[in-house]
Amino acid sequence: MDVYQLIMSRRSVRSFKPEPIPRDTLERMVDTARVAPSGANLQPFSYLVVTEPEPRATVFDTIKWAAYIAPAGNPPQGHEPTAYVIFLIDERPGSKIYPFDAGFAAENLLITGLAEGVGGCAILSFNPKPIVETFSLPEHLRPVMVVALGYPDEAPVMVDRSDTVKYWRDENGLHIVPKKPLAEVMFFNRMEN
Repeated sequence: MDVYQLIMSRRSVRSFKPEPIPRDTLERMVDTARVAPSGANLQPFSYLVVTEPEPRATVFDTIKWAAYIAPAGNPPQGHEPTAYVIFLIDERPGSKIYPFDAGFAAENLLITGLAEGVGGCAILSFNPKPIVETFSLPEHLRPVMVVALGYPDEAPVMVDRSDTVKYWRDENGLHIVPKKPLAEVMFFNRMEN
């Protein structure tokens, strides 16, 4: 699959097969995150990879899943992520634009994983306190994003649709993700087509 097709096929996944992701795959994913563009090249992130069952359960309980369709968007029991990558911002450099850096890094990580069959979901809605406590994080590192990972046990579908941004599950449980059509958001040389 070429890069365009890979990117066009990437959707957030919230139901996973119980098989673990090999360590070398996770290392490649984080390696591509660490080389993502970074404002002033501050490279403000460390990446905590969580694969063991007990800490995974702790991370799972901190997350607010798929708000538009809660609780239908929660991973079903037995279909939880098999790994998480927690983005930790190092607050010492004082980067004010780290949310952009996080986006670049997360997309690199997710696309690299997808090329190896790994699905994921980048999550900003979580309770950081249990993560700080469970992993005894130093004071200068703060969790700002959790990326849930695993081999997909669902295949969300994208549809061109501009009347809503809210995703939904159809009568068969298929996760549908609306995206604004290209013709509605791209302009050449002026703001009219």
